[in-house]
Amino acid sequence: MSNEALDRAHIADLLNRYTWALSDRDWSAWVGVFTPDAHVDYSTAGGPVGDPKTAADTFGGMMGMFDVNLSSGSNLTIAFSDDDTAKVRSMYTMVMRIPGGDGSQPTYMQASGWYDDTVVRTSDGWRIANRFEQLVYVKPA
Repeated sequence: MSNEALDRAHIADLLNRYTWALSDRDWSAWVGVFTPDAHVDYSTAGGPVGDPKTAADTFGGMMGMFDVNLSSGSNLTIAFSDDDTAKVRSMYTMVMRIPGGDGSQPTYMQASGWYDDTVVRTSDGWRIANRFEQLVYVKPA
């Protein structure tokens, strides 16, 4: 496998680990996909802007209303700037469930959009250095 093909596989794995950490609400693993000085911007979805640790703390509280959140990513494109930096775009869809109470039915929501990322090669492998989320829609599922 060529170095570029291997790098592409590692970057795809990085984004998959992000998605699983989000679905599992494993905030330590979620923060671990970012560089220590990473910047994140989830403002189009009403989310945090800043560092991943602060974002994880915010998401941990926000996700408390859902008993299920399933996230998936797709349509990954990778453009290398040099051997150690790449611009990455990917789409996401997340389905969330708010449990029903007192015999009522649960409420489902679906959110979709895309991420624009800058990923960098570190001594620990590829990590997200900058992430911008573009929420396209939220609707009842």
